[in-house]
Amino acid sequence: MEILSGVASKLGELLADATINQARYLLCFNSIDKELKVKETNLKEAQDGINERVEQERQIHRAIVVEKDVETWLEDVDKEMADVRNLKAKIDEKKSCLNGWCPNWGWRYWLGRKASKKTSKLSDLLQDRSKFSTVARPKPLTLERELSLPSYFSSTFETTESARIQITEALKKASTKMVGLHGLGGVGKTTLAKFVGNQLRQEKIFDEVGIVTVSQDPDIIKVQGELVKSLGWALNETDEKERADRLRLMFSESKGSKILIILDDVWKQLDLEKKLGIPIGDRDNCCKILLTTRKTSICGFFGCYPQIELGTLTPEEGLTLLKKNAGINVNDSSLDGVSKQVADECKGLPLAIEAVGSALREKGSDEWKLALNNLKEAKLYAIEGIDKDDQDVYGCLKFSYDNLNSEESKLCFLLCSLFPEDYEIYLEDLVGYAVGVIWYQCAPSIENARSRLHGTINALKAASLLLDTGNDRSVKMHDIVRDVAIWIGSIVLEEKKFFSKVGIGLAERVMKEGLEQYRGISLVGNKKEEELPSGLACPNLHILRLENPEYDHRLQVPEQFFERMPALKVVTIIGGVLSLKSLQILTDLQVLQLIRCEVSDASFLGKLKRLELLFLEKSSIKILEELSDEHRRLKLLYIATGSISPITIKKFPQLEEFYGRIKNWEVEGMSSEESNARLAELNSQADRSVVCLPKHFTFPKLQRYIICKGKGDGDETRSLIIKNDETRSLIIENCPHEAATSLVIFSALYQNLKFLRLSGLIGCDNIVPSIDERGFNELTCLDVRDCEDLECIMEASKSPHGKSLSRLAELSMWDLPELKWIWKAPAQHVISLQTLTELNVHMCNKLTYIFTLSQARSLEQLKSLNVSGCERLEYIVEAKFDHNEGEISVGDGNTMLALPLLRELTLRNLSELVSFCSKNYCSIWPALEKIRLKDCPNLTVNSTELEANLQYLEEVCLFGFMFFSFHSILLKMIV
Repeated sequence: MEILSGVASKLGELLADATINQARYLLCFNSIDKELKVKETNLKEAQDGINERVEQERQIHRAIVVEKDVETWLEDVDKEMADVRNLKAKIDEKKSCLNGWCPNWGWRYWLGRKASKKTSKLSDLLQDRSKFSTVARPKPLTLERELSLPSYFSSTFETTESARIQITEALKKASTKMVGLHGLGGVGKTTLAKFVGNQLRQEKIFDEVGIVTVSQDPDIIKVQGELVKSLGWALNETDEKERADRLRLMFSESKGSKILIILDDVWKQLDLEKKLGIPIGDRDNCCKILLTTRKTSICGFFGCYPQIELGTLTPEEGLTLLKKNAGINVNDSSLDGVSKQVADECKGLPLAIEAVGSALREKGSDEWKLALNNLKEAKLYAIEGIDKDDQDVYGCLKFSYDNLNSEESKLCFLLCSLFPEDYEIYLEDLVGYAVGVIWYQCAPSIENARSRLHGTINALKAASLLLDTGNDRSVKMHDIVRDVAIWIGSIVLEEKKFFSKVGIGLAERVMKEGLEQYRGISLVGNKKEEELPSGLACPNLHILRLENPEYDHRLQVPEQFFERMPALKVVTIIGGVLSLKSLQILTDLQVLQLIRCEVSDASFLGKLKRLELLFLEKSSIKILEELSDEHRRLKLLYIATGSISPITIKKFPQLEEFYGRIKNWEVEGMSSEESNARLAELNSQADRSVVCLPKHFTFPKLQRYIICKGKGDGDETRSLIIKNDETRSLIIENCPHEAATSLVIFSALYQNLKFLRLSGLIGCDNIVPSIDERGFNELTCLDVRDCEDLECIMEASKSPHGKSLSRLAELSMWDLPELKWIWKAPAQHVISLQTLTELNVHMCNKLTYIFTLSQARSLEQLKSLNVSGCERLEYIVEAKFDHNEGEISVGDGNTMLALPLLRELTLRNLSELVSFCSKNYCSIWPALEKIRLKDCPNLTVNSTELEANLQYLEEVCLFGFMFFSFHSILLKMIV
């Protein structure tokens, strides 16, 4: 009675002093509890719906970015749902006392109050859910966030800093639409614009910064492409107008983002919105423009406000920059006098100062004095058609050219001027010029010429005459440097003359020039109606480059066009229509590159008996077997359209490099099963031709190669050549029922093979040693798909050479129905996987585990592990059994398994997966950044193990798996 009396007294006090809501916490507790559970269920369904929409976007686009408001909502839901679970546990624990005979009124009031407030929060989240029109978008293409700056740039100079402040203040104003930056060529406009772009993005004034070079003769298609690439977007349309429409739509869909577009090197009037698709002065003002130009009038035409001039450096600033680039110690006064005079000759132009400083690095006093005289002499040339203000930078760059330490470097520099303005020059494209003109007499091989070319390019970059592009596969030329190179090649030099023209009236402009002495000519059309003259009288011409960038129009090459060019060694035609009959008089031709060309009379290719490099991309030519007898000197063959017989390839006695697809083949003495498989394959293809190879036929041993068999186009071949430093690749794909024994023809290549892709093999239960008993020990990337008989990748017990796949870094396996082991070895055999960095395993339904314990402990370099759709997989690491052949002792007592560099872990659709490690082993991933788990219903994760691996995570998604505990703040969980 005393207890009941106390309760009644307490209740009276609450009713007297509390509001109605407070009383409700006590009297309507069960209703509040029920309402909370209903809201929890509704919110859980809403959460599942949002996650399902996100996953649908992921299935469509693969790489996606979840919208920020959706991501925040999901995180809030995770937090609130975790709070609800804790609250419900306390309600179950505290809702009654005295074995249920008497409610605990104090706890009831407190829990009722907490539950009511939590219900309100859940209701708010449910309401917010309706605001999401989109949940995710395709992930932008990978791009370098920081715009690259030359080493000489310094924002500390007062001249540069003053302009920078004016630009940034203007762009921060809401009213500003377009800022104009003008100044002399070489004064540093592009560099300053990039610096400002980087700064404003870091300060989050702009979300994205795009940059594109417009140039004197803009190719609109190219300008649009570079703009979307710099923004990380994609543009699939090919028509100029359609691309502009698409760009406008892209900007319209990006209203929530602040975007800065840098239009660099603008020379003429251009309707930005109509021609390019860039909205100007739109209502939301999401897109602002920073325009750079040499002409003040251009700023006026585009209505730039403000218009800011970037002046030259002061004499003191110029001297400081010169000393920095020349490597002169600030405390060294021995060169003060002459260095000041040299800096004065550069007229405060950073581009000129850097070039001159680089040329004088580590030079003595006498060389500096000589340089001063040479600089003064270089400026005595009358430069026709060049503004007086630009003549200073021309003289300085001419001095830098004169100081190159080899004729090879000078010639390579001039060769780069044959490419269009702001062109990304791939070094592989330069190889043909190097072989055909520079080193063709002394280079023992293409590879040797390539190595020497790389060394020369590095020297030109060190001399500040070529620009880095962020990789070692391509370079660019500053527009002024290119102008100077063209000036040197066409006016200054008496012998090695080069001529480059772009644009309207191509035929008329060419005919007006006296071209008899030129050794290199580049002609680029920029209009659909462009026409070449009927011929050119160029008896000394060694290099001819013709290009029409219009994809829907080709440049017609007259049949008599080459008649008066007997000395041609290199011909490149991009986007042309020609008969190879017109080339038959070019008896010294060594390099022929045809890209996007319509070609007729292919049989005349046999007349080019001195040909060393033949490059055919999107230019269909049938290489006849008898042509190999004519081309005894051929060293490089690139054929990205159509295919060629393996027999033809072997008949080129000096062939060093081959890139392309080969015809289907069968080897004499094939078994009936293999022949039937080959017949079935042929019947499924449009071209049913097959090459019969001698029984002991082997592919020639090549230095570089990308050999493909199966359906496909040349884009992948081109991509592999550009991206790979080591192009030694063999790709057998889209060929169902390819007999493994037929791959014996490539045995001579296996010792230096780097990349291998196999698809559709039959009659093969392992890769090593069945295909190569020596073990593919140079292989770094292996991709195996749809091989119905394959039981393991490597079977150590059958390999006579022990060590195999010793350099393998990437391994991918797809749809291998009989695969039981990846690495199969007896218990006493230790397999080291210390070079493996990436492993992908998909739809291998007989696989029960990935690694043994000893194998897993060798994974010192593994960074990415992706496993999905393996129906029987129980463990990633099996600590107890080794290939089901016997139990392995693990008596060292170490229960920790560390994968020190693992950054990304993805486990999907693994219905039988129990845990990462079997037995009592705990896996530690100290470098883990991303983990994705989906549809692993039996997976259990030790709470200590999970929490230890979450501290560095950036992205976590857990879809439907059993777990013990985790930090909900770090996770986005979808049950």
